[in-house]
Amino acid sequence: MSTISKRSRLAVIAASSTLLIAGMAAPAQAANPYTAKGVCGSGYQLQRSHKLPGATVYQLYNGTTTCVVTLKTTALGKATKITAGLRVKGGSWAYDTGAYTYYAGPVKQRSKGKCVRIFGYSKGTSYTSGWANCG
Repeated sequence: MSTISKRSRLAVIAASSTLLIAGMAAPAQAANPYTAKGVCGSGYQLQRSHKLPGATVYQLYNGTTTCVVTLKTTALGKATKITAGLRVKGGSWAYDTGAYTYYAGPVKQRSKGKCVRIFGYSKGTSYTSGWANCG
């Protein structure tokens, strides 16, 4: 086999490998195995949510009690600081904050007939809602 044909073959192999690698998508990250309803418990229904970098904060209600949970959407399985918070009108804020692998919360407070505010934190960004769900 001549030197030129070896080089030609190697060039074709290298070009093919580059095309294969360039065309491959990065593996998708698995979804969080937990859900807001699963964390809060049976009977809770979603009222609102707010996306944050790397997480989403959810507010759920079961007719008497509000539940807030912040579910991570990135860095799953790795402990990072996230927070879930809830305040019922006339009361104080309640928080669950820490370095968690999948979610913060649930934070629950009786709220029938009262307005609530929710709080979430992830990756340096916080969110505080206005008063809502006053019923």
